[in-house]
Amino acid sequence: MTTNASTEQIANKFEAAWTVFAQTCGHFWAGEPSYQAWFAHYLISQFGIDRVAREPLIKILDFTPSPLKARVGGGEVRPDVVVTIRPGIMMPHYANRLGKASDESGLGLLRDLAVISELKIGASAQSGLDTKALIRDIDKLSLLLAEFKVKHPDATAPLAYVCVLDNHGRQQFNPEKVQRHCQVEAPGVKLRIFSTDARPPINPDRLITR
Repeated sequence: MTTNASTEQIANKFEAAWTVFAQTCGHFWAGEPSYQAWFAHYLISQFGIDRVAREPLIKILDFTPSPLKARVGGGEVRPDVVVTIRPGIMMPHYANRLGKASDESGLGLLRDLAVISELKIGASAQSGLDTKALIRDIDKLSLLLAEFKVKHPDATAPLAYVCVLDNHGRQQFNPEKVQRHCQVEAPGVKLRIFSTDARPPINPDRLITR
């Protein structure tokens, strides 16, 4: 279990990696997998190569039935990039069944994670950021946190981030709907938005007042 101090340190390292990544790579145009790999590089610089993994497989079939689970749909989710709580934990992946975390798949895996994150890139799509896909990513992380709290009420849940790089250029992202959904439907998910135009980075905590 992580302490408040270590959780704060993890948050600081993750957000530092996100900021440097966004500032460095935001002007590139590439497919989303390339951005995920670049982002993992900056996370590795903060946490070490044996604490960062991409797309571990988490099965959700046995999760508690709920409207949130129905919205996410499917039998499994794969967070884009995760950070483990300690070095050397093997992350189960569809391409590698050899290693195990504390549980081969499902909710037990989350106990080995300090951060779960999703990454959305404006420049990766011709029409810009897909708001529906972004909201589904928020719901995906929210579902993992909700089930974790039910099954492990005394354990510290991983930090959950949805990181948005608003770098399309022609199609500017309007974050209001997404921010409102995050506040109302997924209060445990941290939304971090970085715009590459002349405006300063968006502070999501001040976008909407309630």
